[in-house]
Amino acid sequence: MIVAFVNPAGVLVPNDPSEEVRPAQAALAALLSGAELIPVTALDEEGVLDIPAAFTSWQVLRHGAVVLTPDGEEDPAWRRLTLETLREREGALRLAFQAAQHIGWLGQLGTEAELHERQGLPLMVTVRHPHGVEHALSAAEREWRTWLDEGPFRGELRLIGEGGTLTLLPREVNPESAVNYVLSQLEDADLTLGVSAWASDAAFLALCDYAVTPGEGPVVGAALARLESSIDEDE
Repeated sequence: MIVAFVNPAGVLVPNDPSEEVRPAQAALAALLSGAELIPVTALDEEGVLDIPAAFTSWQVLRHGAVVLTPDGEEDPAWRRLTLETLREREGALRLAFQAAQHIGWLGQLGTEAELHERQGLPLMVTVRHPHGVEHALSAAEREWRTWLDEGPFRGELRLIGEGGTLTLLPREVNPESAVNYVLSQLEDADLTLGVSAWASDAAFLALCDYAVTPGEGPVVGAALARLESSIDEDE
């Protein structure tokens, strides 16, 4: 059996809802139709239902915070681990949310911060601009990273900036840990594929036997940049 861990954004569906599915995306979806698809996504349970694909196996949702079993139920062991992490990082996430708000207000950036919760505990903080102004998000990201690097929570939280959204989560909540857990539960996988268009997914792609990613996408770009950097250091 072939098992494909797929981040649907930019692969099975366009990044921008106003765009149409490109021929390459449709072709890839056809190629993957014979595999058991496991979504690895920032979406929640309801969001996955809008993706035009048959997800009947495990599901990795909310950046790895939620793992659903093939029965559609939340995996109890993974849920316990995640809730333990969220309890430990509750204070850090609430202060990070306040910092994100202040950065937007003081810099007059027009950005909007939101604190997302799960089971009554903070899960992540997101920052968006209502009109998608890139320079405002870039400025917010710089200030937020500085706050993280110089503050008491350095090493506890991780910041992702992709798709017009800044997302801050506990460092322990990540797709690669969740994918690794699901891999340990699979018994009849002959081949595993990792499929994503995002550089932040490189860690979970590396856990699979093979990785599939757009040739001009950020994953390949990041790999080439690292290769060029290592060559320059050797010279």
